[in-house]
Amino acid sequence: MKDIKKYLLTFGLIFMIPSLLAESNNDSEIDLIGSTWQLIKNGSHSPSFGSGQVVYFLSSDAYHTHRSRKFQTWDTFSVVDSRNLVRLKKNDGIEIVAAKFNNSIYEVKLLDGFYKGKTYYLIADELEKNFKQEIEDNDNI
Repeated sequence: MKDIKKYLLTFGLIFMIPSLLAESNNDSEIDLIGSTWQLIKNGSHSPSFGSGQVVYFLSSDAYHTHRSRKFQTWDTFSVVDSRNLVRLKKNDGIEIVAAKFNNSIYEVKLLDGFYKGKTYYLIADELEKNFKQEIEDNDNI
């Protein structure tokens, strides 16, 4: 009977520790939800495709691009239709709506431009490189 309790306790701990660790890692992701960011530098400077930070209409397009960059698997790269891309210009704002694919892709709402109010997807690495978080003033209270 004592052996069964020991195994059940060990079995329970094995499954609880990863969930506890995952909860502590999600704090930074939760802090980003609802935050607003402003584009401070254009992500692409290709003369043939134009300049501007790319956001994707489909989350799968953003994820496949992210994976191809990370693992250098351009042979399995899925083609992204240029009609499913929007290029943001410098000083355009976005709001983080949700994190997807293990926080590698952010669902964002556009705050400026022709597509204002629409939801698109941004690769998380590009958020850190090309955007600056807007700090809200709480002095109005």
